[in-house]
Amino acid sequence: MILGIIGLILIAVAWLPQIIETIKTKKSGLNIKFALIYVIGSFVLVIYSVQIKDTVFLILNSLATLMSFTGLFYTIKYQKK
Repeated sequence: MILGIIGLILIAVAWLPQIIETIKTKKSGLNIKFALIYVIGSFVLVIYSVQIKDTVFLILNSLATLMSFTGLFYTIKYQKK
């Protein structure tokens, strides 16, 4: 369990600089197709985490869904037209 928590923290912390930069600059370097697939995949894993009752996996994938959705939001909102 401790390894899962350490992994969870490292992955969440790794996302933070990208999300902060995306919010500040209102730009995302993410490909919209990648971002959309990632959000959907993360959300499906949240549902799976609930089904298998894995708390670490649930928290990790919830955070991944939230952060990837933020990237997707800024990608769509501020994309060049």
